[in-house]
Amino acid sequence: MEEILTHNYCPHFLRMSMVREKDQYQFCYSADRYNRLNTEILNTYQKLVLLRTIMNLNERNMDWLIGPENYLIEPELIYSLNNCVDDGCVRLLFYPDLNRISFDNKLVHLSEKIRNNKDSMESDIFDRFRAIAETGDRNRTRLFLDKHILRMEAERRMPM
Repeated sequence: MEEILTHNYCPHFLRMSMVREKDQYQFCYSADRYNRLNTEILNTYQKLVLLRTIMNLNERNMDWLIGPENYLIEPELIYSLNNCVDDGCVRLLFYPDLNRISFDNKLVHLSEKIRNNKDSMESDIFDRFRAIAETGDRNRTRLFLDKHILRMEAERRMPM
């Protein structure tokens, strides 16, 4: 995993280098054109797309032998191009997860951190999302996200 990350083979993380001294690691990152994602300005649709994008990145990271229990998934560790949340625009800053928390718990935790509790519609969607994601059934979780994303896209296209 160290070689995959430091040689930047996995394209879903920011470019990084790692210095190891005995049992201590020091990480250096290169964000290039990526900036920290500002989740506070995202609307509900964008937040749902972000959650789906994180799920997609997780699946692809596992193809590179980097399981989600190895790194943290926090809003401040998500970078993007121009605050875009679409696949291909998001990169993660690799920061080791010493507690090795499951991906499903990390996804629920992320959703709780980005939700707007003052928006009743968003709160309702995120409560239902949490209930499904906590079961660990990623297919149902993905279906839930896709259903709501498609519904919101259809609502945007409808003439007023």
